[in-house]
Amino acid sequence: ILGKPPDMYDMKTLLTLTVFLFSITLWAQNEGDYHLDKEFDMSPTGTIELTSSDAKVTITGASRKNVHLKVDRTVVTKGLFFGSDDFAIEIDNSNGNLKIREKSGSSSHGIVGYYNEDYEIKIEAPEGASILVKGDDGDYLIKNINGSIVMGVDNGDIDLLDCKGSKFRFRLDDGNLTMDQGRGAIEIAIDDGDVRIRNGNFSHVIADIDDGDFMIETSLSNTGEYNINAEDGSVSMVVTKGGGQFDVRHDDARVIAEGAFDVYEKSETFTSLKLANGTAKVNIRADDARIRLSKPN
Repeated sequence: ILGKPPDMYDMKTLLTLTVFLFSITLWAQNEGDYHLDKEFDMSPTGTIELTSSDAKVTITGASRKNVHLKVDRTVVTKGLFFGSDDFAIEIDNSNGNLKIREKSGSSSHGIVGYYNEDYEIKIEAPEGASILVKGDDGDYLIKNINGSIVMGVDNGDIDLLDCKGSKFRFRLDDGNLTMDQGRGAIEIAIDDGDVRIRNGNFSHVIADIDDGDFMIETSLSNTGEYNINAEDGSVSMVVTKGGGQFDVRHDDARVIAEGAFDVYEKSETFTSLKLANGTAKVNIRADDARIRLSKPN
């Protein structure tokens, strides 16, 4: 080695390093794949607790006595990449419930020209199951689940179809929520996103929206309470049945009432309206938002 010119030595060292990095790249690509397709026992009214990050999740209720879980994750990289991508699914189905927890950790260094992750979780569960989700990112589609649904998602969209439970709770930092029906009690907290709820029959609504549009279509319970807080955006409430008192506190907002609403008090910062055929209490607070109340004929 001492007798070789410095440039030849440097070229050999660079070639050796390149081959080493390339071999680790292939190893890392294979390590990113994960596939699971299995059934697990669970009570017909048990709870599915899911903790995941950056996955496309579909949960479907059906006439079944167990849970079918299918997980597919594929990672493809191109370029210089070396490090580790540890991924596993931890499952506990004790006490009639099912806990699905993602265990992952990665450490990587290098120059990556391309990175793509396809990550999908599909769950088929009993219709009477309840859902508890803790997610960093990802999109969620939940269909025909009739137990309680509690979800905390940092960044992603949530769509609920044909879910007939009576307890709903959602927290989203950045994302949208849509529901095609609902009843009972619902609590919503969203920093930046829109809410669309149709065909509701809620007796208890708490909604806190920092920046986004909130639209709810629901009947009103005579003993119900409805509290909506919107910082910036719009609030739209369509009353399909029932009535009550609507107190709207606003800083820089416009209040529009369509239908048989009677205005009892109005100032620059407060508007009070009443709708016959009910004694529900509706409180709306809007800093800089458009407010529309309507009662179809």
